[in-house]
Amino acid sequence: MFITVTDFQSLYSYLYTFLLFVIINKVIKAEIFFLRNLLVLNFFIFLSILLYWGHYLIMPDSFGFSGMYGGIGTDDSRFFAGVASSDVNIPWYGMGYIGMDHSFVKFLKILYPFKIVHPLTILIPNILGICFIPHFTSKLTNLLTKDIKIAKTAYTLVLFCPVLLSNSLILMRDGWVAFFTLIGVYYLIKNKFLNFIISLCLLFFVRPGSGLLLLCAFMFYFNKSYLKGATINIIPKVLFLLLGLGMVTFLLLPFISEYLLEKGFEGLDRQSFVESIIKEADEGSIIYKIYSLPIYLKVPLGFIFFIFLPFFRVEFYTLGVLNIRSIMYTMLMPILSLFYFKYFFKGIIHFFKIKNEDMTRFFYMFCFCILMISQVSIQPRHKTGLMPFFYIFVAYGYHKGTPISKAIGSALFVFLFLIQFVLEFF
Repeated sequence: MFITVTDFQSLYSYLYTFLLFVIINKVIKAEIFFLRNLLVLNFFIFLSILLYWGHYLIMPDSFGFSGMYGGIGTDDSRFFAGVASSDVNIPWYGMGYIGMDHSFVKFLKILYPFKIVHPLTILIPNILGICFIPHFTSKLTNLLTKDIKIAKTAYTLVLFCPVLLSNSLILMRDGWVAFFTLIGVYYLIKNKFLNFIISLCLLFFVRPGSGLLLLCAFMFYFNKSYLKGATINIIPKVLFLLLGLGMVTFLLLPFISEYLLEKGFEGLDRQSFVESIIKEADEGSIIYKIYSLPIYLKVPLGFIFFIFLPFFRVEFYTLGVLNIRSIMYTMLMPILSLFYFKYFFKGIIHFFKIKNEDMTRFFYMFCFCILMISQVSIQPRHKTGLMPFFYIFVAYGYHKGTPISKAIGSALFVFLFLIQFVLEFF
């Protein structure tokens, strides 16, 4: 009904998306979760339509997109301009991006190789990027913890994640990045190397930087996956793997170098990005002050800053316009995070105390990814791809712990509340 009222022709897009959903569901062998995943798909499509109408009513000139890039909005109108078959529903500020050459634009055209006129036509199939995230978050949690209660809690938490929803219900690639990263790590831990390679290639195609991050995550499970077997087979395995990685690196090096230079990554930092984008956005911001420090301070402080993102900020309006996504990201998520981090740290203290190797290794991988994003990306939105991992730790801490870890978690809850309060009001 909502699709028909918005754009009748997008019903064809919905039927096509349902067909893709059935195919993907068969490929990942999630038959027993078919109905649950279908409900999640429809729930996210419903939320996406609501967000579209919210944007359309608040900013009619944006045709349902999040707004002008560099102001209230982000890249969604640009990506639509790249895939649109007509300029009827492209905002004026997106006209310069018609037919843009971008990896995500190519991905969307492969995903939906038909005529695209209305935003809803491509928004609906794009939701496929997040509809399986709760399912795989549950599977990965169960794989790590062997506890179905923790898996169910992680499923519920990620289903209603404001960070994931605010960056994926619109025409952005963050949902796909989170999905491919999640299944890549899941298949890596499951020792399904072919599935991991496929996930890695898809992630490289959608966002090359995130593909590099997943490739680096492989080193944390090197000895548990590739080296699994008799000791006598380890040496040839290592030699073969190093040879393969060397060949892949040689082939990808020109592409990787060009990509990093394009993103302003020069040497061991992104100083040009800091001095241009971040400084122009807000020279007095905490993030600019951190990344203007010497490297021995910038690295640890940047890591801590990204761990606790997003920070609370009372911002209903941006440039005089009601900002729905900002309310979700900078108001709702920080409030929820006060409770999330209580269990996050409670769980970490517990699995370190009992020496849970699986959770400890997973935590090291998570921290490495946060570190890389905090130094190479320096874009808060890119943390979206790691949110399913975050909720695994939160769910673990919710169900596990000792009186000591609970007390420490509660103390951190109070400390974070005070920090958020001081940062916002003083």
